Amino acid sequence: MKIIKGIVYGTQDSKSQVLDLYVPDCELTSLLVYFHGGSLESGDKDCDIVKNLARQGITVASANYRMYPNAVFPDFIEDAAMAVEWAMKHIAEYKKVNKIFVGGSSAGAWLTAMLAFAPQYLGKYGIKTTDIVGYIINSAQMTTHFNVLREKGFHANRIMVDEAAPVYYINENTVFPKIFIVVADNDIPCRLEQNLMFLKSVEMFGCPAERVKYKLMEGFKHCAYDKTEEFARILKDYMDETN
Repeated sequence: MKIIKGIVYGTQDSKSQVLDLYVPDCELTSLLVYFHGGSLESGDKDCDIVKNLARQGITVASANYRMYPNAVFPDFIEDAAMAVEWAMKHIAEYKKVNKIFVGGSSAGAWLTAMLAFAPQYLGKYGIKTTDIVGYIINSAQMTTHFNVLREKGFHANRIMVDEAAPVYYINENTVFPKIFIVVADNDIPCRLEQNLMFLKSVEMFGCPAERVKYKLMEGFKHCAYDKTEEFARILKDYMDETN
């Protein structure tokens, strides 16, 4: 496996807008553009899940992004879109890939869900949400992210739905990409319920069942399974079977 660290994908912040590329030795792979968790205020691209996936034969572009207190909504989503654009334009210089996925955990999953359902972010770069083969959304907040609520002057525990909520974009005109929703049965309060609500919302607006996969991680707390080889195999299986 080859690891290329510190590739700059953006223009505004060369310290935050960087990614690491994990390239396995196999000839042809899928690519996952991955966003770490950390409440939009902490965390780093150097995490176990990307290393485990690379050992499973998946090429991973693990991206950092601007975070609080040095960012405001929607800086972090715009960074995520830039990272995806970089990967789609440049991955062939590093590795031959046949499919591109986007995914993340917790705050990174919220970023992923926003890219999947708020088409303006990828659209800025001429990318349709359905140009991505699938989105791996691992324990995302489906209502307005709690730190965006704080930025707007609301209590972080409020349940609100506005332009910072993935579910806000589910309506009769939504173009549904393929998604893989993962959540723990002992997750953060309201997190499991929000994901179930999101699944029902896409169902009500006619998302074909074959475009949605759901996995309940039983016996775990919030993203506690991320470091396990088992979870990497679950994600690899999803990427292998999805076209």
